[in-house]
Amino acid sequence: MKSQIISELERIEKENDVSILYACESGSRAWGFNHENSDYDVRFIYKRNSQRDYVTLSQKSDVIEVMKDDFDIVGWDIKKALYLHYRSNPNLREWTLSPIVYIDWKEDIFKGLPDFDNSILKFHYTNIATSNWKSLKDNPEISKKTVKMYLYNCRSVLVWMIVNEGENPLINIFDLLNQAKTLDEGIKNDILSLVDCYKNGRIDSIDSLAIERINQWMGISIEFMRNDFPKKQERPDLKIYDDRLFEIIFPD
Repeated sequence: MKSQIISELERIEKENDVSILYACESGSRAWGFNHENSDYDVRFIYKRNSQRDYVTLSQKSDVIEVMKDDFDIVGWDIKKALYLHYRSNPNLREWTLSPIVYIDWKEDIFKGLPDFDNSILKFHYTNIATSNWKSLKDNPEISKKTVKMYLYNCRSVLVWMIVNEGENPLINIFDLLNQAKTLDEGIKNDILSLVDCYKNGRIDSIDSLAIERINQWMGISIEFMRNDFPKKQERPDLKIYDDRLFEIIFPD
């Protein structure tokens, strides 16, 4: 499948006259709880081959999207990617940390730039966990859909926990479980069991007591997350990003 994805990315390059600088997998496959029917969520960052495209008054799209068969492919132009890095966009951060890379960095456009603002990351994952938690509490049924939501939420809580511990969280749920120093061993095993049942289509085998324990842990964790008000870091000087963009477009 990797060769098919790379072929599709090469087609996108030719059709749009761009160079893909980096491409990876996002979504459930990168997070570690995909199943046999999961789509491929391919994400990439590209640079237009014509320098003139960056100095024209006509507006150019900064996104390329392709839906094809089992592929959901989305790419961002370097200008958009740099601005989202400036804004500490959590989705962009996850792209850069994906354990499944299709095209490794041809040019690291984020080299030398400031780190992501942890307060923004914590706020982002708190919102995801809170929103999903409301739906889960109102739907006690154990189904493929609710189990997937449980896994999304477990991952969000784990990312928040690791940031709160002063560490840099990865994105795969197995890595996160290893990184979370304060996580109870019993909850860790419950989450691992949930991942295994979901990935292998054994929803009927899920232990209802494990769900109950995860529910309790999740409820307490989310309440703590919602009462945390991290101080935002001072936003970096946008000129640093302008200079980096100029270096990439006009390397000589």
